[in-house]
Amino acid sequence: MNVTVGRLSMEGEYSMALRGYPAMTTFSESIMIDSGPAGVWAVLSDVGGISDWNDGVKESHLIDGSNHGLGAQRYCGLGGKNYIHESVVTFDEEQAITMRIDETNLPFKSADIRFTLESVGTQTRVTVSPVYELKYGPLGQLMNKMMVEKKYRTGMVGLLNGLKAHVESNQPTDAR
Repeated sequence: MNVTVGRLSMEGEYSMALRGYPAMTTFSESIMIDSGPAGVWAVLSDVGGISDWNDGVKESHLIDGSNHGLGAQRYCGLGGKNYIHESVVTFDEEQAITMRIDETNLPFKSADIRFTLESVGTQTRVTVSPVYELKYGPLGQLMNKMMVEKKYRTGMVGLLNGLKAHVESNQPTDAR
């Protein structure tokens, strides 16, 4: 099927957004970290500290003064004038944490980013699963299929690699 929007012509999957398909997008990325869940959780649950390990976040600080637990809020400066305000909407000790984007100047209408931890021997599998919708209706859906989802996925892989490097470099050493 060929769909024309203004002078822009789209074929195939890009036309799906204009035919009323669901606007929410989700995907998952995972990584194995050489640490138990407690070591990974210590980093993930430090809500204000994300800029210490995520290269995509240039600065971060707490909004409400609470650095831990359900309801904690943070500001993340992403470089330039881009920012997000997030809050913790699920907090299951050493198992899962979900951040919700409450405010941003990026094209997100809504977004939840869920991190889950699974113990695998002496390692932890961390999975990040964003669920999001872009602003701008059908145009946002087209933007998502053309570029946003790929860029977002790449960002989540970078986030996981940064988390892994940070957790593994901060492991206590055996002093024997």
